[in-house]
Amino acid sequence: MTGFAAVTAIVSIVFLFGAAFALRTHLFVRRAMHVRASVVGRLDESVNNHDAGSQSAPTTRYIVEIPRHGERPRRVMLAEAFGGSVADKLVSDDGTIKVLYDPARPAVVRIDSWWTLYFVPVFLCAPGLLWLAVVAYIEMQR
Repeated sequence: MTGFAAVTAIVSIVFLFGAAFALRTHLFVRRAMHVRASVVGRLDESVNNHDAGSQSAPTTRYIVEIPRHGERPRRVMLAEAFGGSVADKLVSDDGTIKVLYDPARPAVVRIDSWWTLYFVPVFLCAPGLLWLAVVAYIEMQR
């Protein structure tokens, strides 16, 4: 296998993972309920690696209360964990955050933000699209 073919194969596989992740995210967003949930707690955590003597950057996971019509609100921990000031920017001044949840699987709650929903698919698909542009350019030059 030539180097060109190997790079193409690797980039294609990464692109397919990104496309599958994007499709899964899109289907989740289509069937999900959009609500504003109250932030009732946060879990700040960092991981210590005793072998290397290092510590990871602290991350924040939010615990939110999702309103339900006629029933008690449900508390859930969000799937996403954020580091730095990103987490605080997602919470409104009134202490709420836009979330999505699938009524069929109410335990899965994600933040309703383009950044949190589509960053990974774009990150995985972008190299494939860039490589496709390079291959198309090379083919046009022949």
